[in-house]
Parts: sequence; C-alpha cells; structure tokens
Amino acid sequence: MKLEGQVRIPSGCAIAAVISKEGKKLSGEMLVNAMKPMHDRSNGLGGGFAGYGIYPEYRDFYAFHLFYSDHAVRRECEQFLKERFEIVKAEIIPTRAVAQITDEPLIWRYFAAPLRSVAAQMQLDEKEYVARTVMKINTQLKGAYVFSSGKNMGAFKAVGFPEDVGVFYCLEEYGGYCWTAHGRYPTNTPGWWGGAHPFTLLDYSVVHNGEISSYDANRRYIEMFGYKCTLQTDTEVITYIMDYLLRRQGLTLQEAANVIAAPFWSTIAEKDEQERKKLTYLRTIFSNLLVTGPFSIVLGFEGGLMALNDRLKLRSMVVGEKEDKVFIASEEAAIRAIEPNAENIWAPAGGEPVIVRVKEGAY
Repeated sequence: MKLEGQVRIPSGCAIAAVISKEGKKLSGEMLVNAMKPMHDRSNGLGGGFAGYGIYPEYRDFYAFHLFYSDHAVRRECEQFLKERFEIVKAEIIPTRAVAQITDEPLIWRYFAAPLRSVAAQMQLDEKEYVARTVMKINTQLKGAYVFSSGKNMGAFKAVGFPEDVGVFYCLEEYGGYCWTAHGRYPTNTPGWWGGAHPFTLLDYSVVHNGEISSYDANRRYIEMFGYKCTLQTDTEVITYIMDYLLRRQGLTLQEAANVIAAPFWSTIAEKDEQERKKLTYLRTIFSNLLVTGPFSIVLGFEGGLMALNDRLKLRSMVVGEKEDKVFIASEEAAIRAIEPNAENIWAPAGGEPVIVRVKEGAY
C-alpha cells in the first residue's frame, strides 16, 4: 500500500493560458511547453489548444476547422458549406507524424464568409447564421464535426497528451496574441477527437478542469434556445452557456460569471442594495445556468481571456504576470516553465473572475 506523499492526486485535468496585453505575437510552442510539467494531470485521452490572432491574412473570414470520418462526408459537407458561404480557401490542416497520436480523422479548414442573400432570406445576423450552421453540421451530418468556427482564431485538438498534440499540429509555426491549452483526464465521458478541449463556438473557446454535476439541467435549458450538445463531454455546455449569455443576452463578462458561479444567497444578502438587486435578478432569471460541481475554466474570446473557479474553489488555478503578459495555469510550475521570472503569482478566490483584455487596436 502506498503511503501519503508516495502517490500524486492531480485533481483532474490541466489548463493553461497566456495573453499579451500589447497584442504581441506569441508562439504556440510556448503553451506546449507550459503543459509539460503538468503531464500527470492528463492520461492521453485528449489534449488541445486555441490560438487567437493566428490568421491575420484571413481576419475577415470565419475559420472553420472540421473533423471528417471519410472523404464522402467531406464532399457532402463541402457542398453544404458552398450553398451557404463563399469559401475563399479550403485546405488540409498541416500536421506531422507523431507516434503517440493514431487513428486521426481527416482534418480540414475553410476560410469563408456567409452568403448575404441566404442569411438575409433567413433573417439572421451573421454570427447567428454561423452558429446555426455549426449546430446543423454537428447534428445532421454523421461523421462531420465543426470544432472551431471563429474569426482570426482556431482550435487544435486530438486524442493524446497535449505536448504531443502541439507537435502534431506544428503549433510552433503559429503566432497569436493569446493561447489556451488543455490536457484531459476524462472520468465519465469518452476519449475521442471531438471530445477533447477546447470547445468552441464562434470566437468563444473554453478549457475546463473539473466535472459538471449540473450538466443535465444546464443542457436541457440551453437546448431550448437552439444549441445542441453532441460532443459527448460536459464542458461543451459551458461554451454554449457563455455564447448565450454574452452574445445573445448581452451580459458583461462579470455578469456572466455571476450566473455560472453565482454567489451564495448569504453572500448576496451582505451586498449594498443596488448590487443585491442585480445579483438577485441574475440568480433568479438564469437559475438553470448555475454550473455546480468542481471547476476551473478559461474562456477565450476576441481580444481577451476570462479565468473562473467554481464558487467553492474546488479546483486549483493560479495567475502570474511578467511585463505585458498574463499567465494562467492549474499549477505555478506551468507558468515557471515558460516564464521563470513571473511576478505577482496569486490564486483567484472562488467565483472571482480574472478578466484580461488586449489593448484596443493592438491585434
């Protein structure tokens, strides 16, 4: 029998992120290296990254990243996309052979703009048009999965350890002002390519360490508004909740945090009248979007990041700074691996969002 101190209990998955507030280009290799000290937090059943600002030459086009099971479904999906979008470039996403990553699907990307005539006929704004397209492909085209759909950003994920996934996707060749990363240790959901993190919709991406005990209630509620959870992992619902709250309901990041990691009623009672009314409104109107269970997440969006723990802080997360860069990770070791002289290392309180934005016009 192993004694205390002889076995490591890593408390689940690994997350990491870095952002340059000046909008400077950061190599994807930086986050690959950050994941190496947290290797034991993963078990090889999923790793992934999201980069922002990585497609400046196509910044005005949506970048669709897709997994296909075979070429027949690829041709079917491409025909579907051509009926709804102007595709300015279609290509296989470059990868390299990595012994630890096997059974890869076909991995393609498309830079595309919605056909205005079709969107107008459907009476949808551009983002809702794209979101509905993603849902339609993921629910109706068997063997095709859109795993990234934002502008000037992209997700890269696979079944494998994150450091191998980074090498597989040649991330050292990409530069972006912001990166997030995830190493997966699934406990009650399958390990497959579509189920790896990040989960994305439009420019929102989420990496998550933990487990959502409220998943079924959250899923049933969010699916009333046209979202479909098809990727067999509970984290997917957080992405759709954030899209619903931020894009469709127009909440601020702080308000969205106060929905999914809502303060306890006893805490709300201690606030001044204006704040008490606001928090009571959010808890009452969006009660079905309270996310319960242990979690730490990083939400990526155009121009910034938000890190958030559950209100009891049942998962670790630390933040550090150096010059214009902000680092977020499950462990301080990950931050030190890429910035040994990081400063102001601190652990956010439960339910306390850490919001970092890039200087306006810097990307």
